[in-house]
This record gives sequence, structure tokens and C-alpha cells, in this order.
Amino acid sequence: MSFGFAEQKAARRRRWRIVRWLLTTAFLLVLGVSSYWTGAKLAKSEVTRLERKVADLEKDAAALRERNAALESEAAIARESESKWQARYKAEVPTGKSRELLTLIEDEIAKGADPQRVAFLVTTAADERSCDSALQTKRFLLRTPLYSGANDAVSFANNAIIVTGEGALSSDPDGKPQAWFDPAKPVTLSFRQPGGDRSEASGLLPLHHSVVRGDTEYRFTVTASESQGFITVTAERCAFP
Repeated sequence: MSFGFAEQKAARRRRWRIVRWLLTTAFLLVLGVSSYWTGAKLAKSEVTRLERKVADLEKDAAALRERNAALESEAAIARESESKWQARYKAEVPTGKSRELLTLIEDEIAKGADPQRVAFLVTTAADERSCDSALQTKRFLLRTPLYSGANDAVSFANNAIIVTGEGALSSDPDGKPQAWFDPAKPVTLSFRQPGGDRSEASGLLPLHHSVVRGDTEYRFTVTASESQGFITVTAERCAFP
């Protein structure tokens, strides 16, 4: 009798182990399935997020390509405009001697010269002129900040045109200033006439200047003299106009 009870008890224990094993297996199965679906859901969510990010990046890339195309178009228009302006500049802006002449004309007008008279002189410049064959040449000491004394002027046209001038100081090899002017630096010449009429010529030597008195034009050429501190002035007398 006790033996039968023991067998029943052993059988119950076996059944319980089986049930416990089944429960454990079922729990693990449910846990695995739940983990799978959770992982799948998370993976799907991440894939969706990445797809949206890729879409945004593609949109940004498209916008950048469009902006780059617009910039390239603007750059091409700018280059074309620059080429046109360069061509126009070369065609319309004088260079070389023409530019020097234009600058000289502008300077003279700025100093008060009559534009109509300047235009007249330019248009008649190519005309045949009647000039004396003999030239008159004189020299004088150019004034400097350290020299203003005797022999610092010359006159032409029977003393009707007085030429004076001033220049920058020269220096010795040690850099000490000297009283005479430096012929390698710009000078300023003044041409005075009775009544207060006065004109100037400035720049590096040699310089050229013209003074008109009535029906006579005096054409001056000014150069540095071989004697230190002196400049040489040569005058040509021509009929005007």
C-alpha cells in the first residue's frame, strides 16, 4: 500500500517537472518571440528614420546642386560682362601718348584754361606752322628749399615772359641734403607775363610748355643742364595760329 503511494508521489513529481519544463519552455518561447518582434519593430523604426534622413540629404543635395548651377550661371554672366567692359575700356580709354595728352589737357582745364581755346589748339596742332629757324637758349639756377638767390630766372620775348622754377633737394652719398635740385625728381616751372598772366608746367625733366602772346606762340623745352643746379630752357618762336 505504501509502495503504491510512493509511486503516485513519484509520478506527480514527474508530471510537475514536465509541467515546469513546459512552462519554462513556453516562457522562453514567448520571451523570444517578444524580443524578436520588439527588435523587428525597433529595426523598422530605425530604417524609417534612416530613410527619412536619406530623403532629407537628397533634398539638400538637390538644393545645393540647384544653387551651384545658379552660381555658375551668375559667374558666366559676370565673366561675359567683364569681357565686354574690358573690350569697351580698351576701345574707349586712351593709352600711351594719347592718355598723356588727355591728362595734360585735363590738368590745364583744371587750372583755368578755356576749354574752347584748348580745343582750338588741339585741332590746329597738325597745321603747318611758321617758326623762326633760330632757337633761343638760356639757363638758370632752379630754386630749392635751401636756395633762393641770384640767377634764378630767365626771360624771353623781350622780357615779356619770365621763367622761374623750383625743385626738390638732392642729397650726397651719405644722405645729407644739398642746396641744388635733384634732376631725377619732379620740378615745377612758372611762366609769368605782364598783367599777372601765369602758367605752370610740372613733372620730370625734360618738360615742354607753350605760351601764346597775341599772334605769337613760344614753345619751350626744359632740360637739366650739365652744370649742377642749372636747368636749360630753349624757346622756339612760331606764328599763332
